[in-house]
Amino acid sequence: MATISPKNIIVDFLRKNLIDPRSRAENSSSEEFDGGGTEFLLTPSSGKISAITGVTVNGADQTKWKDYYINFQNQKIIFFSATPSGTDNVDVTYKYGTSNWVYPDKPLTTLGKTSFPRINILTVDGTGERLGQYNSDVQSKILFQIDIWATEDYVATIDGVKYEGDKLVEYLGLKIIEMFRSNVDEMHPVLYNYKPGHLQDLPFNEDLQVHHKVFQMEMNTINVGEI
Repeated sequence: MATISPKNIIVDFLRKNLIDPRSRAENSSSEEFDGGGTEFLLTPSSGKISAITGVTVNGADQTKWKDYYINFQNQKIIFFSATPSGTDNVDVTYKYGTSNWVYPDKPLTTLGKTSFPRINILTVDGTGERLGQYNSDVQSKILFQIDIWATEDYVATIDGVKYEGDKLVEYLGLKIIEMFRSNVDEMHPVLYNYKPGHLQDLPFNEDLQVHHKVFQMEMNTINVGEI
């Protein structure tokens, strides 16, 4: 059993499936390991791991959060029970960079313009229900909020179209909704039963001098933080 914040699972999901207009952590690399262990330390050529994009053992795809999980702080992937043997080849592909744009916390007011666009994840509400008596598992419903921020003067060219300010925020918000609709099963079995809300407009943020929209959605989990 491991402990990991549900927010970090969504951070990894968004970093993997979205493309940063500023390409802050869009470098891709792969590392090959001999089996015989449970933990595999990743060593990008610069910066830190942004998201795991694939893991195979002897060419067979492994399922994130089922076969293995990510230790974000220590830059490792860790297998649960099916430890690769010493004769197995473990291949890991990942994104990396010296900075990023998707985080599990809100942006600081001290951030400069080059830190945007930026996305963060919050947990804003939730309920739980014990699935039996005494030491039974607890199923929780968590309401997540994804905040999208962009400055007025940054222009992103995406597929030949220019987006800036509120239009860039809206574009990124709709891409996030699309990613959840298409790929939400990537977070199963840790997060499941996805129920989306709508992209909501918020006032221009005077403190950060950025445009701001939010997307809220509900997902279920068993024993919050345990995988």
